[in-house]
Amino acid sequence: MAHPAHPKLPSVLPSVPAVQDVDTTPEQVKGGYARVTNPTETPIFICAMQNCYRLFPSRDRLMLHRKRDHDSEDPEDIITWNE
Repeated sequence: MAHPAHPKLPSVLPSVPAVQDVDTTPEQVKGGYARVTNPTETPIFICAMQNCYRLFPSRDRLMLHRKRDHDSEDPEDIITWNE
């Protein structure tokens, strides 16, 4: 079964207030914990229904969210780099 084209992430997402990181230490920042990843190592599924934009580690988790929070089982409006 062919999947329709995936929606694209808008160039500007709705703004939200920033939250200060009170847990990361200066040593952790200097330690360089960031690295480049890929879809195999870091699956990302974004709910684009009704401007939600919540991130999930799997399609199954996203669909559970949709059923609970959006009262929907619609498989459309999912942004991912894993498929």
